[in-house]
Amino acid sequence: MNKDVYSVVADEAELKWFFDNVIQKPAVNESYSMVFVCRHKKLSKEEKETLGMASNETEFLATQTLRLAKFHKESAIDNETNWTFNKFLQHVKRFEVNKEAYLTTEGKPLPDKALVTIFYVNPCDDIKVARRLIEKLDDTGDAIIKAMLNGKSLSDNLQSYQTYGNIESAVKHLKANCKGSSYWMDYDIDVPAWFKTPQISADLNTGQPFSINYYEQMLEVFNKWYGKKNYVVIDTGGGYHVLVRTNKIKFNPHDLCKEVGELYKNGANLFGEYLDDKGNVKFECVVNDSQIPGLPLPGTYQYGRPVKVLNKDDFKEEE
Repeated sequence: MNKDVYSVVADEAELKWFFDNVIQKPAVNESYSMVFVCRHKKLSKEEKETLGMASNETEFLATQTLRLAKFHKESAIDNETNWTFNKFLQHVKRFEVNKEAYLTTEGKPLPDKALVTIFYVNPCDDIKVARRLIEKLDDTGDAIIKAMLNGKSLSDNLQSYQTYGNIESAVKHLKANCKGSSYWMDYDIDVPAWFKTPQISADLNTGQPFSINYYEQMLEVFNKWYGKKNYVVIDTGGGYHVLVRTNKIKFNPHDLCKEVGELYKNGANLFGEYLDDKGNVKFECVVNDSQIPGLPLPGTYQYGRPVKVLNKDDFKEEE
């Protein structure tokens, strides 16, 4: 009997390009994580009520970890079978489960417009993960002992005891925060529709129409600071994630944000501010300062829309 499944993979060729050109082979003590997420903020209050989604329902649905395949001899560490796209694809497809696996409190499937697969583009250091986990468990044990010595009861320590049952969740959290090798830094850029597509305006003096392409102007900024082939532009629903090679950062990366901000200001004077429902400016160009930048995975769906790399042509000579 066929069952409906959640759609995750949008384009295997796009996934393979990202695997070949962006994801680096991890060291033996490193691993990558990806997370299947339901973002409630993408739903209106009415939609949440219709679907029966409680505000406290978890957003993180499932996690997959990708590491080198097992090998026994040091000479086999560079074996091509240790790190393959097929294995990576298998892990992504493990999110494509029966829709009954994740339901709202009213027993309804989660809507596609709220689902996204987040990938951490730099690997974590599993040695750090293990050390931090041991520290956490040791601290918990010490806290329980001291509490009992000070007359606390079992019921007073229930939350501490639950730490041991939550080890799996703790490991997932640590993997997202214990940085290993740092290959990429992420610019998170939120822009309006007029920034993403060519616009027509008129000269104030002559009235002659002319075309303005703010996306191309943004690329010129990245070319100036980093050079082609040193950054990857990922198109998302609200703007872009731009990954830059960390070994090419020879300046304050926040200076680039100021230039992109000037592009936005110029456009806002012609085509209007990018505002939310409350009148707040939604434009943003920031450096993602999280330990391991997480971003929508190219080749998968983000809120029902395929995620794509826009400047793949820049890398053709390297393929």
